[in-house]
Order: sequence, then structure tokens, then C-alpha cells
Amino acid sequence: WELYRRGFDSHHIFAVDEFYWEDRPRYNAALEAVRREGGDLTSWLEYSAEGLLQTLERVWERMGQLSVSAAREKVILRPRQEQWLKLLGKSGGMTPSELWAALKVSKQGAMDLLRPLVKAGLVKRVGTLKTGRYDLK
Repeated sequence: WELYRRGFDSHHIFAVDEFYWEDRPRYNAALEAVRREGGDLTSWLEYSAEGLLQTLERVWERMGQLSVSAAREKVILRPRQEQWLKLLGKSGGMTPSELWAALKVSKQGAMDLLRPLVKAGLVKRVGTLKTGRYDLK
């Protein structure tokens, strides 16, 4: 929360909280160690730094799975858009009907996911409106 409050992660790309929630006993042990050590924060800072490192590595891995080139303009991906970019990268291209079937969304929902990606230059349309496909750029 503090990183977000200070403007470090204003787009909610990562959450260190996930690291803490995954192993609550270890989290509690790290807090207890500070009490046991008379308020010395060294072990807590080491634990927190490990959490930040692991969280950022996960973000890096997620970004690598998308395998897209740089966008023309800034786009904040919603989870479904991220999911679709992964599918698109694996399949090598999808028709609009394949998109809405894969994500279990309506035609309008699919277009709402797709428009910002096309506008940002992450995805390109190949073919006509009826026979077109979408590919990664």
C-alpha cells in the first residue's frame, strides 16, 4: 500500500501482499523475530526485501509470457486482456469468434477487450471484417 500511495505502482501491476499471504506462519514468525530481537528490524527488512524481489520476478515472468513488442501508446492491461494476449501468442492468431469463445465473453465484451490493444499497437487485424484474424504485432 505504501508503494502505491507514493506513486510507485499506480497501475497495480504487482502486490507484495501476495507474498505475505502465501505463507502466513512465516510472516508471523518474521514479525515475532523483531519482538524477540528487541525491536531490531534487520530480519524483518531481509524478509520484506525477499518478498519484493519475488513479487517483481513474478511480474517480470508474467510480462515475458505475453511476448509482445512495445506498444505505441501506454495501455493498462486488464486480467482478461493479459489472458487473451497469452492465448494469442500461443495460437499465432485468432478470429473474433475464437476470442469470445476462449474467454467466454460476448461479442461486445470481446471488442471492449480488443479495441485498446489494437489502438496501442499490440495487436493487429489481418484480413477483412468478415474473415479477419487478430495477431500480435
